[in-house]
Amino acid sequence: MSAVLDASPLVVENLSLSFGGNKVLHEVALHLQPGEITGLIGPNGAGKTSFFNCLTGLYTPQHGGIRFGDVRIDGIPPTGRAALGFSRSFQHVALCPELSVVENVMIGLDRQSVSGWLDAFLPLARGRTEHGRNRALAFAALSKLGIGHVADASPTQLPPGTLRLAEIARAIAGSPRVLLLDEPAAGLNSVETHDLAVALKKLRSPQLVLVVVEHDMDLIMEVCDTIHVLNVGRLLASGNPEQVRANPEVVRVYLGDDEDA
Repeated sequence: MSAVLDASPLVVENLSLSFGGNKVLHEVALHLQPGEITGLIGPNGAGKTSFFNCLTGLYTPQHGGIRFGDVRIDGIPPTGRAALGFSRSFQHVALCPELSVVENVMIGLDRQSVSGWLDAFLPLARGRTEHGRNRALAFAALSKLGIGHVADASPTQLPPGTLRLAEIARAIAGSPRVLLLDEPAAGLNSVETHDLAVALKKLRSPQLVLVVVEHDMDLIMEVCDTIHVLNVGRLLASGNPEQVRANPEVVRVYLGDDEDA
């Protein structure tokens, strides 16, 4: 596993995915670099979520492969990819209302925990130590995103923007090497989206491959270093925000279309 502990790119090699006769991804080849915020955009049906699902192992492509540094991850299940440092958020926030915010974030550390079910019922030193460590890591993740002050609050008391940041905190609490954010600005107002942009910039790290699927083009253009554009499962364009914004095919297919992507 040492090969993936360095700053490693996530390399997607000619990925193709079909469901029956429906081709979802067509020979998609990308280099997702650590140290950058990479945006993935495209119109409805472009294949963005399917691409994420291939990266995390939920879907198995019929053709192509994926490398994380020198490690091929084809055939590695989602749990194995999580152990390699893959983490993901989803479009719909799913925090447990019965737990505090910091307890929700601690769930993201389960894969790193070693204490078992017995520690949950008996006051064993190992369990207390690990619980304290996990709480400190969860609080640090919340603080990094500027919401440490809500650590002990109930999710039911908080606005959507704060809940979204809490979900991202859960995804980063275990110090992932690959972080995939699926529509983090969904349902947020302009002020909350601005706060999200500030938080995302704080996540940029030489050790982290950070990929954001998003429909809010102002957010994407503000925070991303590189943007890839999918259209009907094919890679349409890649470049920095200025290059993508000026690409006539991207404007025709996506940026000039007001429909939800």
